[in-house]
Amino acid sequence: MNNSKLIRGLIAAMIGLVAITAILQMQTKKLVVSDEIDQYLETLATLAPQITAVEVQSGESVLRVEKSGDRWIVASRCGFSAKAEPIQELVRGLIALETTQKMTAKPDRHHELGLAWPDEKKVARRVRVFIDGASDATTDIIVGNAVQSPTGVYLRKFGENQAYRASGRLAAVADAGLWLDGPIAEFESKNIQQIDVDGLTLTQKDSQWNFVADAAPETKRDALKSTIPYLLSGFQPEDVRVASPDDLTHPNQVAAIFHLDAEHAVDARIWKESDGIWVRLAAGECSATPHELLDKYSAQWNGWVFRLPTWRAGQFEPLFADPTLAPPLAPKVISP
Repeated sequence: MNNSKLIRGLIAAMIGLVAITAILQMQTKKLVVSDEIDQYLETLATLAPQITAVEVQSGESVLRVEKSGDRWIVASRCGFSAKAEPIQELVRGLIALETTQKMTAKPDRHHELGLAWPDEKKVARRVRVFIDGASDATTDIIVGNAVQSPTGVYLRKFGENQAYRASGRLAAVADAGLWLDGPIAEFESKNIQQIDVDGLTLTQKDSQWNFVADAAPETKRDALKSTIPYLLSGFQPEDVRVASPDDLTHPNQVAAIFHLDAEHAVDARIWKESDGIWVRLAAGECSATPHELLDKYSAQWNGWVFRLPTWRAGQFEPLFADPTLAPPLAPKVISP
């Protein structure tokens, strides 16, 4: 009996050992899915000091940043200054990605993972990294859908069909607003003394802005009071383009002069186009006395016009409502 129990115990132990070995082998195979693509991305760690350009494409939208001397510029926006942080975050994210599972290698199924290319739905993003000014990318991958748990993404090398699931975070977006240097204006409303806007004058008392005279219609006064005094506070543009003479001739344009003090002012022009609300900023007629903030930010405005972020543009929409159109009627209440 004792021998029988011993034999059964040995058999159970051997089965357990085999099971543990099998599980470890499966985990090893799962974690080491593709040394090739992992190494392909890890080479960026040694090449990072040589990176001179990064490009993210979504659909037909291409965001390209390039090294220019000791700073970065958004080459796809005519050389406007770029933040270094998003570039560093993207490169670090690429290096840290680790493939955990092989997915499909069939091109007709790439769309299921957000890896189809070209991709009219703008789900897939093509990320390219260039070193030493080379015309060919040293890293070229397609990034697809995000994976929620555990955090990761689907990806594949551009030109290859094999897709992978990888763990890690990757901030790869082609939205210019996240790459543009900024804010381009940081003048708090409480530090502005007076605003002249469309022939009216706004002043503040006890943190409340009011018109010196109520010459404008009430709807226009309300729209101006709730938007204009806060235009220059934390202004981070969503997009930028080179300024042109036509920017000063848009119809239905709002002109505002922000008096920072008796000697310094900001001249703002605001107008609406099909793609959003645009703003031109310039230093107003100022004395020769330096003004730390104005001198800092006006250098960024020269030669550019900026698009308001979408969330903020909605607040400015009432400024451009057609005055000939009557406001919508309130819905009728029907008694039961």
